[in-house]
Amino acid sequence: MVVGNKKVLIVEDEFSIALDIKISLEKLGYVVVGIASNYNEAIGYVEETTPDAVVMDINISGEKNGIVTATDIYDKYKTPIVFLTAYGDDNTFKEALQSRPFGFLLKPFNIKELSFTIQIALQKHQENKAPKETKTSNKLSETIFVKDKSLLIRVKVDDILWAEAMDNYTQIVTKEKKILANMFLKELYEKVPQDKFLRIHRSYMVALNKIDKIENRFVFIEEHKIPISKAYKSQLLERLDIL
Repeated sequence: MVVGNKKVLIVEDEFSIALDIKISLEKLGYVVVGIASNYNEAIGYVEETTPDAVVMDINISGEKNGIVTATDIYDKYKTPIVFLTAYGDDNTFKEALQSRPFGFLLKPFNIKELSFTIQIALQKHQENKAPKETKTSNKLSETIFVKDKSLLIRVKVDDILWAEAMDNYTQIVTKEKKILANMFLKELYEKVPQDKFLRIHRSYMVALNKIDKIENRFVFIEEHKIPISKAYKSQLLERLDIL
């Protein structure tokens, strides 16, 4: 597996250790998107940077430990987690298993062990996603049904202009209507064809063929102004045909 450009978030409250991990991973070709020391920082980084994997120390600062943090990240974003811990007892391991980790390393470890564990986690994650993506592309490429309160509403994928995250809901915008769907933006993004849509902000997904113009850090769709996050702008430019 090529590790170049794979984005990794480090969650570790001992900054010197986190910095050593960051420098070592970057030397191996990973892109470290940030260092978080607690639950809120970790969630914020995941929302903003969409890492490919998270390296998570179990004993982080704050009221919520690494296991709780990992559980929330995986449940909401399906990002694979690799645990680090200085505690090798059975109870810690059993508790960590509840968050469905993709790897578990005991401190001290060497960076090659961590790199191999991350690569295995990424491969397992891709294998887990593959059947779902195949099924999705076959059945949902033209039409999706979204839950709006007690209704299931049919939406043609080609009619979607953009979608906006609104707390635990997502607003889907078409030319004719706006639908408040009972799902996270990440869930919707996984259901639509990946070649037609792109997340350009932690709160926005757009239809690439509906973009009329781009100005500074905004895209315009039918004169509606939608922000582009710095973390996503390079991905957007790579997906567009620019002369």
